[in-house]
Amino acid sequence: MPAFQSTFDALIQSWKLRLQDAEAHETKLPARMETCIRVCEESLLELRQWVMEHSFPCRECEIYFFKQVKPVIKARYIYYQKIHRLHTGYFNGSGLLEKERLEKELRELAQYFTDNDQFFSYYRNGYTHHDELFFVRGQYDWKICPEVNHFDDLFSTSFDGKLAELMAYELLMKYVDGMLNPSCKLTEPATVTPSRSVAVSRLQCTASVTDIVELGYALHAKGFFNDGKASIRDVMTFLSTMLQKDLHYYSRLFFQIQERKSNVTKYLDELKAGLTRYIDQLDEQDQLK
Repeated sequence: MPAFQSTFDALIQSWKLRLQDAEAHETKLPARMETCIRVCEESLLELRQWVMEHSFPCRECEIYFFKQVKPVIKARYIYYQKIHRLHTGYFNGSGLLEKERLEKELRELAQYFTDNDQFFSYYRNGYTHHDELFFVRGQYDWKICPEVNHFDDLFSTSFDGKLAELMAYELLMKYVDGMLNPSCKLTEPATVTPSRSVAVSRLQCTASVTDIVELGYALHAKGFFNDGKASIRDVMTFLSTMLQKDLHYYSRLFFQIQERKSNVTKYLDELKAGLTRYIDQLDEQDQLK
């Protein structure tokens, strides 16, 4: 397998360098996106040409190609197209993207991840038990294949297109979130002394990621940081760093919180109830003294 992987190292490296060059030298965003799209198209054509002229040495190599190589480039291809359409389609008179449309885009992205939760979990958790079904050609089954799949006996498997779309939408969600929440630098953290470092290392956050996201949005809404000037992105980055939790998909999780049929503020209500019980217990202890 290592020898097979090295077959595509030069192509991937060249592709990355060409994208970096486009990002650095194209000053106008639409032209930059068009150049990046063209670079991705050319690299995908190179991959297809390789597949036409060669056979995969083994099934593991075929899975690697359709899971680790093609989707990476195809994801960028989809991503750059989305960014191009987002800007050329949503500009208003002042030249700024409309907030309402960006928020709608973010909600739609969050709904997409909810609708594809099972495959997203398979991808994010690094599972492999369905790889032969998902990433080997000739395993096509219309009953399970996603609509995004443009089936091609030579250059497609049942799920490599869906994987590329998932990866692209991850990037797009971060981009749209960044447009809605420009970075606002938080105050400098206090110097951590050795004694404080030891104390912090003994603390481990055991709350769920969803509960932390609910708390983070509450802190943001209340203006807890920087007199309310910190963006939700900054708040989540801070909580992620301090609590050692992966909060990259906080927008998708918050959408799920919003969609709860009852008790939208479930975790905050539990916090309030817990504090109330704690205070009541202290009062009872004082009465017994």
